[in-house]
Amino acid sequence: MAKIDKIEVQERVTKVAMEMIMKYGLRGLNMVELAKECSLAKATLYKIIGTKEDLIRQIAFRIFEVNFIKMLEPFRLIDDPVKATKDFLDNYFDYAIQAQKILVQQIYKEYPLIEKEVDEKFKSETEFVTNRYREWQKNGEIRQDINVEYCIDALQHLNEFYVTEQYSEEETIARLRASFTCVLRGMGIEI
Repeated sequence: MAKIDKIEVQERVTKVAMEMIMKYGLRGLNMVELAKECSLAKATLYKIIGTKEDLIRQIAFRIFEVNFIKMLEPFRLIDDPVKATKDFLDNYFDYAIQAQKILVQQIYKEYPLIEKEVDEKFKSETEFVTNRYREWQKNGEIRQDINVEYCIDALQHLNEFYVTEQYSEEETIARLRASFTCVLRGMGIEI
């Protein structure tokens, strides 16, 4: 199999596996069904993906990239703290909750080492956002009398709490939206 073909097949396998997980949960990822869905022999599937854990790691990073890095783009592209925050929240609440629940409630519980690997990237991205808010604070665009790190930390803990609870997706979004609004308004960001 040519290198390009292998990469294309690996992308397809990862995409189909991620769809299976999103639809049926982590326990619904059956390697025989995955091979069949991708028109591959089971042995070929394992040659392409390595182990099931390797595949899950790829999926965890894909969820992270799609749902966090992409969601944080407004902080890289927009100079207005209100607009950047609103764009982030709209994207986050519209797309990220279901995937994040799978990542936190299923993948991390089953594969704790993957959580550590993804967490390193998460810390780096969070530091960028924190620095962005510090910059806005320095420029007088958000309240001067708050501790940005504490506020970001509070948002992360609120997120972690609601995502790990057994609320429906809609209830999780409603609770997070209300909680985030309180913290962000306290920072001087009228959303």
